[in-house]
Amino acid sequence: MVLICSLLFLVSANASQDIKLSIGQWSFEDIQAKNLHFDINLTSKGLALNAQADSVDLAAPIGKVTKLHLQCDELILQSESFSCGRGTLSFHQHELGQQKISFKVNGEPEKEKYRINIAGLELASAKFSATVYLNNKYWRLVTNAPKLKIAALIKAASPYLEQQQRSVLELWQVEGDINLSADIAGRNDKINTVLMKLATTSLNVTDSESSYVTENVAIALELDAKNKKQKWQWQTYLTIDKGQAYGDPIFIDFDATPITLKANGLWQQDSGNLVINNAKLNQKNVVQVTADFKGSIEKVEQLNITIAKSKVTKLYENWLQPFVVGSAIDNLELAGDLSLNYHQKAKDYHLSLTLDKIFVDDDLKRFAIDNITGKLGWTNYNYPMKSDLQWDKATLYAIPIGATRLKAKSISSSLSLSQAWDIPIFDGKLKINKLDLSRPGEAGSKWTFDGRLTPISMEQVSEALGWPLLHGKLSGVIPNVSYNNKSIKVNGALTVNLFEGSTVISNLQLDQPFGALPQLYADVDLKNMNLSILSQTFDFGEITGKLEGKIQGLRLANWRPVQLDAYFATPENDKSRHKISQQAINNLSKVGGGIGGALQRSFLRFFEDFSYKRLGLSCKLRNEVCEMSGVGEAENGYYIVKGGGFPPRINVVGYTRRVDWPDLIDRLKAVSESSGPIVIE
Repeated sequence: MVLICSLLFLVSANASQDIKLSIGQWSFEDIQAKNLHFDINLTSKGLALNAQADSVDLAAPIGKVTKLHLQCDELILQSESFSCGRGTLSFHQHELGQQKISFKVNGEPEKEKYRINIAGLELASAKFSATVYLNNKYWRLVTNAPKLKIAALIKAASPYLEQQQRSVLELWQVEGDINLSADIAGRNDKINTVLMKLATTSLNVTDSESSYVTENVAIALELDAKNKKQKWQWQTYLTIDKGQAYGDPIFIDFDATPITLKANGLWQQDSGNLVINNAKLNQKNVVQVTADFKGSIEKVEQLNITIAKSKVTKLYENWLQPFVVGSAIDNLELAGDLSLNYHQKAKDYHLSLTLDKIFVDDDLKRFAIDNITGKLGWTNYNYPMKSDLQWDKATLYAIPIGATRLKAKSISSSLSLSQAWDIPIFDGKLKINKLDLSRPGEAGSKWTFDGRLTPISMEQVSEALGWPLLHGKLSGVIPNVSYNNKSIKVNGALTVNLFEGSTVISNLQLDQPFGALPQLYADVDLKNMNLSILSQTFDFGEITGKLEGKIQGLRLANWRPVQLDAYFATPENDKSRHKISQQAINNLSKVGGGIGGALQRSFLRFFEDFSYKRLGLSCKLRNEVCEMSGVGEAENGYYIVKGGGFPPRINVVGYTRRVDWPDLIDRLKAVSESSGPIVIE
């Protein structure tokens, strides 16, 4: 201002002459200039100012500019004010390149009050226009920049960022234009208000690993923020209604499901505390969410989330299914509605999930549930939340489950029954007396239950599982069943009453029950089986007598046997009648590797049945090979049937010691499908 006033004095003294002034080097506070030239002359509209400098050093972040040329054709100087109605400023700066800006200035130096209009500033391949208001210590910037190239903007801003920030930006590729308008005001170096509008019609973003990608995304963002004593009161409105986005593993098609977000709150700049008073997110045709928050980026003091009643199919397809690929629930057919309320205070939380006529069907036919209705509560608080769920019917693999109702309570990250839970299965029921579930989804999550299985008709089980028709009842007391580390264990025994005998299943364990490769382990004991009923059931040929057996170390992988030690034989003290028919002898010969029909080619074909002392088979399965044996060693083989009792008597000898498991299964299938013996004359 001292320089301008001096020039004004010189002009007033001799207005008819041009004034030229050259300064080799000039400095003022943080500004330094070299070879500064002024040329002022009088025109009909006032003064015309032309100033040039080889270089000017300005404060950061601008730094050094060169080839500076300032021209004002309408400079008016008055006692308390000045103005430039039409001016241009050109210069070169390392990051900004060559610039040529038009401007207007009105100023009242004594009041430190100025207004500056600029246009034509090129930044990120776009031209900025802006108006700057200065009033003593207060300032305001109003700017507009259409079609701002994001990639170019990042490049222009990079020199002014920290190395860590630059490293992060280098991992991303960004293409697209932004239309930006802003009205920012403040005092000294503080910002007090921000009103900003930002829009892009075709934003394409990808990271170096293509884990996050957008394609032709259209965004509109509005932000209104006011700073009062380092507390920012803000409100924002966001719309994304075009394009697609992928953020591993979520994919969103904004053309089909546009998103809007409205929110307002408070941000405390010095402490980093954030308050969101009211946030409303709407994804069209999918979900509506409301939320409020209090805390910081590092810490949650309070959080409330409400999901309004939504179609479970849409929620599953858009937000759940991508996270569960490869699990038991990655391919479901769903129907019905759900809603959710979640509350968190510090590390304590509770949630309530309401289900309305939910239908679930696994495409692999492993499970299905029809018409789940009710409320599920969960909390880590030390006061309980109630759950009350019911369904009309369900299936687990081929097991039908009837209508039931679950009443439970949750407390301290665990859930337990409020009353005994009866689950109808076939014509009986599984009565669960105690159920405890703790920390699902976390390390160390587990559940346990105990109960009782009331008698279930094996006829119904056989039909459902596609087995030969079995007679008898399945029942048992279940002392304790536990789940831990993706494994189910039965600590106790299940008893099956079959063929007038009993089958006891112990050491039952199921790993990865709904995984891609479930593994089942068990030991099985059979006692006092009536061979007459057993052989007739499987159309094996009639055999009378008793049978006992063991299957030790049974292991099924994906429900197929891969390991076992099995032994079936006549009990040592069996006093019952021992008879075996021609058909049974023929079939046992096939299983043991003998020649089917050999009996019919001898004179023994004239007898319908024969006496035997003992019969039996054993198999030790390892690596798809079954090591076979019988009830005693024979010449070149082993006895499957050892003759004894009243004539006619017969021995059946097996000659194959090692049998490929698939071959043995084929033999058993051939026996089960046989229509009976073929008699050759």
